[in-house]
Amino acid sequence: MRPILALALALVSPLASAADGVEVLSSHRTKAVYEGVRHLPCRHRTSLCPDRCGHARDVAVFRVTEYLAYEKPGQYGDAKATEFLLALRAGDEASPEVLALARSLAKGDAVRLDWLHEYVTGAGSSSPRRRVTLLAR
Repeated sequence: MRPILALALALVSPLASAADGVEVLSSHRTKAVYEGVRHLPCRHRTSLCPDRCGHARDVAVFRVTEYLAYEKPGQYGDAKATEFLLALRAGDEASPEVLALARSLAKGDAVRLDWLHEYVTGAGSSSPRRRVTLLAR
């Protein structure tokens, strides 16, 4: 094996074999009221902005009215929220069923809304995620 290739494999192997995982930073079980859809524009932070970056999006806005349960096992977990924004596009934050229900809500609908604030590591990167685990009328 060529020395350069061996060095590259030695550097990449620890990244590939590192334990990919999800750490729960905070857990939120709430009652909320659907407030409607808000458009979040691109904030022009990359060279692809504003037309090729995909940063602009529509979000469903929920006003938290009551906490049923809250845990913060991680140091950097979110505090209790008064508002939650759910991106209305497919992704890791919500299942297709949750997105369909969110799109069908009328302003003022009362819902149960639960989410996890997680720290996700894998494929050589890490980032926070706020994943909806329950949305119900």
